[in-house]
Amino acid sequence: MLDWHSMSNPAARSAPLLAALFIFAQAGTVLAQAPARAADAAGGEREVVWYTAMNTPDAAPLRKRFREKYPDLNLTILRQPGEKIRTRILTEMRAGKFFWDVVSFNHLDMDALAQEGLLAVYASPETRSGFPAGAVDPQGRWAAIYVRQYVIGYNTRSVPRPEAPKSWEDLLAPKWREKFAMDESDVEWYAAMLEYLGAEKGPAFMRSLARQNPQFRRGHSLLAKLLIAGDFPLALVHAAEMDEARRAGAPVDWVRTLDPVITSTSQVAVSARAPHPNGARRLADLLLSTEGQALIRDRGRVPARNDLARGQAPIPLKEHYVSPRLAREADRYEKEFREIFLRGR
Repeated sequence: MLDWHSMSNPAARSAPLLAALFIFAQAGTVLAQAPARAADAAGGEREVVWYTAMNTPDAAPLRKRFREKYPDLNLTILRQPGEKIRTRILTEMRAGKFFWDVVSFNHLDMDALAQEGLLAVYASPETRSGFPAGAVDPQGRWAAIYVRQYVIGYNTRSVPRPEAPKSWEDLLAPKWREKFAMDESDVEWYAAMLEYLGAEKGPAFMRSLARQNPQFRRGHSLLAKLLIAGDFPLALVHAAEMDEARRAGAPVDWVRTLDPVITSTSQVAVSARAPHPNGARRLADLLLSTEGQALIRDRGRVPARNDLARGQAPIPLKEHYVSPRLAREADRYEKEFREIFLRGR
């Protein structure tokens, strides 16, 4: 199965609004709500409904700050995995129902909503500065709130820092044969690398890397844990997990000189049919503001803004943002990935 979400549109029954917003859904949690006020400063609106894949502990500080800033606006949050949110929204649309104001989840799921014309054009003033190219939709339909960076992580007990790879091509050296581990569903990284490297260099690199006989595991969190334990010296991991582990004293680090650092985004967008459009814009602004991004950073995620300190080396990262368009060829990329890396396993 594809780890970065199949982009089909499966039919599913939408739960009634009250059940969706006020009880525990099968795969999601609705955060506790504060009482609504009789009047507010958002054109008479009393509520904002936020569908998000962000986990409840990470969303809670943002909800608290929003309620402090806008006490007359109640913020109702429906938390579910991204694929379930996408299915819910599309099912509601087919029924002619539009319950949500703001959505935040994987950029590949966001593209499915964009293709259906469900995203409003809203260029938040918070995105006028502080965001790198690729983090904000030129058409104003979405903006990134945090990112996942695919990097080479290494165990510093097995690999002294001066001997660590400096580039993706360094992985092809004979000494790293069978010493590098990957997630068996790293199709998103594969597709974005091909897009960056080009039609000739990209496939050639992937075939050469496959000949190095990398090890495969399921899940980047597991890869990080096994890397820390020393099961292998190198792995394709997320930078934030390496930073968190290193701060906790684990013997790991990651390579900052990669060209490119494949960067996958979680994005926020306002509904084109938002029941509460004024409040929706206020929530989007908070999520994209320096203040909101700092709250996201404090929960251990990498904020999309590049004007916040990330605890990284002063050398700018050569980030390449994953294009949502790649999702439209997901089946092809998954087939290629499995044929190159997983055949016979």
